[in-house]
Amino acid sequence: MILANAKRTALLLLIGSMAPLTGVAQQDVLAINHVVINDRLHTSGQPESAQLSGLANRGFEMVINLAPPTTQGAIAIEGQLVAEHGIAYVNIPVDWRNPTYADFALFSGVLNQSGDRQVLVHCQVNKRASMFTFLYQVVHKHVPVDEAFEFVKQVWVPEDQWVAFGKRVLDRHDIDSDIL
Repeated sequence: MILANAKRTALLLLIGSMAPLTGVAQQDVLAINHVVINDRLHTSGQPESAQLSGLANRGFEMVINLAPPTTQGAIAIEGQLVAEHGIAYVNIPVDWRNPTYADFALFSGVLNQSGDRQVLVHCQVNKRASMFTFLYQVVHKHVPVDEAFEFVKQVWVPEDQWVAFGKRVLDRHDIDSDIL
């Protein structure tokens, strides 16, 4: 009887200790398709207004939005929402049908200047963001292509113009890969 009570108590303590973790995980959603690249760099789809307002509490110091402001689901006052909490905001409106090297160069320049800031790179559903971040990691941080591409595959498999764009960027930096 004592052993049965001890087991039941241990089980309740185990369940009780897991409940807050489960609750936090469910309430701790940053945005659709959130991917943690490393402690400093995250990618995601479009965060909601409340999520944007809470980014400073999560340690973010910069937001780079790669979606045009006319994209479905865009938040017109996004820059204002994050700036009110001391977060730097940059919008680089990448055309879905025609991503360019100039877009990537601007993105790279912004990330290179971000120092040690914790950065969220997002777009509508984390397709632009994951691809640009993959290319940045490979070109500027010298992360192996296959390792960096794992984060893209968590969200999607690039096609058409995105494969061509990725190949152009890699070729321009003399990075040989058949991953795309």
